[in-house]
Amino acid sequence: MNSLILFFTAVLAGVISADMFVRGWNGFLECAASLVLFFQRKISAKTFLARLGGSLPVTILCFLLLILCFKVYFSILGLGSGELEQLGYFFGAVPRTGYYLISAGKMIDTMFKP
Repeated sequence: MNSLILFFTAVLAGVISADMFVRGWNGFLECAASLVLFFQRKISAKTFLARLGGSLPVTILCFLLLILCFKVYFSILGLGSGELEQLGYFFGAVPRTGYYLISAGKMIDTMFKP
């Protein structure tokens, strides 16, 4: 029973950490796209600041939550060392990351539209 709980905890940690990484990375890419569009003079300064105001806080928050997730899971709870836990983490993280990779091209193209 204990192994089953650890497995599902690892799956949950995998989903949460992958989601926070994907959201943080997407926010970072939005910031970079806004910067490129601003320097190419395709968007105004007001639009640039509005885009940064929407994506920069999300980026910072998601990466801080990702760090917190790893700190709690590995350091505070002391989990993640068993093979079953690592397998559970894999089963949680891969589908979320795979879904992002499938749709990443379309999202990145959308970011570069003024």
